[in-house]
Amino acid sequence: MASPQLQKLIAAYEARNRDDAGEALSDEETVAQYRSGTDSDLMLVDGIAPSISSDTTVTTVSAGGVPCEWIVAAGADANRRLFFIHGGGWIAGTLTAYRHQFEAISRATGMAVLAVDYRLAPEHPYPAGLDDCVTAWMWMRDHGPDGEGACTTAHLVGDSAGGNLTFALLLRLKDENKPLPVAAAAFAPATDFTGASPSMSERQHIDPLIDGTSMPWIFGLYVQDGTPATHPYVSPIFGDLSGLPPILVHAGEREVLHDDGLRIVEAAKAAGVDATFKTLPGLVHTTEYWCHVVPEGLESLNEVGAFLKSHG
Repeated sequence: MASPQLQKLIAAYEARNRDDAGEALSDEETVAQYRSGTDSDLMLVDGIAPSISSDTTVTTVSAGGVPCEWIVAAGADANRRLFFIHGGGWIAGTLTAYRHQFEAISRATGMAVLAVDYRLAPEHPYPAGLDDCVTAWMWMRDHGPDGEGACTTAHLVGDSAGGNLTFALLLRLKDENKPLPVAAAAFAPATDFTGASPSMSERQHIDPLIDGTSMPWIFGLYVQDGTPATHPYVSPIFGDLSGLPPILVHAGEREVLHDDGLRIVEAAKAAGVDATFKTLPGLVHTTEYWCHVVPEGLESLNEVGAFLKSHG
């Protein structure tokens, strides 16, 4: 049974959807609303805002010109590094808003987390954000929270749009013969902009966070250079997944992106990759974002942390 906190989160979004029904906004207004909600939505459950432990260090760095943050929980190994790509629909998301999640997975893995503040659409459309991820990933391999120094292990994780960029980054690194992570994970990755996943329509009525019909609009903001929706760096489901490292994907039972995660794991397994998919019963999109207050979100995050930790 869903925790009281998860029930409150779902109820809050359902109430907002009823209030916003029929409201007509311009693209600029919609993007602005989406961005402002990144922070305010964190307090939807009992008004509780996340906080960072006093013994966690946060350091702003330039990773080859890309703004990033090191988030290192107490006791984490600075030489075991985890690259985190936040979500936000390719158009929103800040390191400040996600910092509690970075800290939680640093604690769960015992790794130093480098969070990348990649450029966002529509001001910076594809491939700007992916390019930033490639640059920062390569920088992280030779720089840690204490300065220059090679990593002993490097891992990769992302959520939602960040999950999309996680798989796109894996494909780019492989194609360019750059070092791959030891293991990778994704929370509810968007992997197919063509909308072919059955859950995109079948779970529309039970997903209070994402409107599946909005994906073509988001695609238009994110991809502005004519790149087709079937390009592997845009929709990784169409890529050659062979040779990728072990992968774990989590997705909530109640989200339209559920089958995007399921299908790419099935494709990866068919390509010989050690890949695992887990459906999280009753959960909505990226419940992990509320790991500071929703126990199911923290449980999912800790499971992914244990998976990454088990690989070095």
